Amino acid sequence: MMAGESGASTVLPWDPVRYLKKVDPFEASISRGFLRSHPERWFPGWSAQWLTLAHSLGSEFSMVDVKPVVAVSAKDKGGWAATVDEDPLFVLVDKESEEVLVEAVVPEATGKAREVVGEYLARRFLSTLTSQWSGKESSQIRFIGRVDTSTLGTGAGIKLVTLINGRQCVIWIQLGQAFVERLDGLWRRQVHSTSKAAGGQGAVHLEIAQLAVPPALLVDYMKSGTVIDLEVGMTDTIILRHGSRPWLAARICAIDGRLGFEVLPTLPASAGLPPGTTRVFIEFGQLQADPAFLAEIAQAGAVYDTGFPLSDKVEMVINNEKVATATLCSYEGRFAISVS
Repeated sequence: MMAGESGASTVLPWDPVRYLKKVDPFEASISRGFLRSHPERWFPGWSAQWLTLAHSLGSEFSMVDVKPVVAVSAKDKGGWAATVDEDPLFVLVDKESEEVLVEAVVPEATGKAREVVGEYLARRFLSTLTSQWSGKESSQIRFIGRVDTSTLGTGAGIKLVTLINGRQCVIWIQLGQAFVERLDGLWRRQVHSTSKAAGGQGAVHLEIAQLAVPPALLVDYMKSGTVIDLEVGMTDTIILRHGSRPWLAARICAIDGRLGFEVLPTLPASAGLPPGTTRVFIEFGQLQADPAFLAEIAQAGAVYDTGFPLSDKVEMVINNEKVATATLCSYEGRFAISVS
């Protein structure tokens, strides 16, 4: 439906800088590899190694969660330093978690004894990582010792949540950039080799909305200056269309002045087309897809930098052909476009 003359004054600009979530370029770059990975698969026997120690101490141990994170902060934590093939690695725990760990080994330990127990556990932790690593390329981990965490910044890493004798213990592993990139590439290669999407091809369209237009009105809809109510609420959610079918739901975002999107776990519904009408897609643009790209962005949570400048410019598309350009606007709380 076209916005009428009386509503023209209510058509307002849509500002992507104001409305879109900002995502750091580094987070976007590792979102389809490292941040989507399951680190426990690379160390399949790690948990069993600790169960053995727990049983010998008469303690209960269980793994609750393991997940990669984009930012591990050393603030308010103690830690131990090591290297992985000369790249830095830090094992970090807060005071409460360190208390849980030490108490499980030597109850009521104080002073030097606590320090010795903490170092033993850090050394054992790193040695089990080395022995249980299942990657094709071997790595050498070298333990250094206690580190002054006040000198550490923030970096990507892994968060481990365990229960020891019913008490929660959180262990953070801050990784150097080289090792993060190595794990990022490893996960991407695994995704490429196992995903059903690996055989796909074709463009991926960034769809905001669809219009069902009677053929006789198409010319009017394409006239410069025409304002069209898209009849969808203002949102940052779009549909990624692969070829002619809706494929994934995504949330658009801003990445250093460029348009990006984050894939959502929900699947988009397929909209029907009323008889006797032509489907007009409103899009931010399209991306040429190869099998590797399709496999990576099929992961919920994956973020992709389109490289498109962040703007309010959109395209009107019929049968995968751009027929007009427009400006995305706000009209009575809904999206609208003003045809260029």
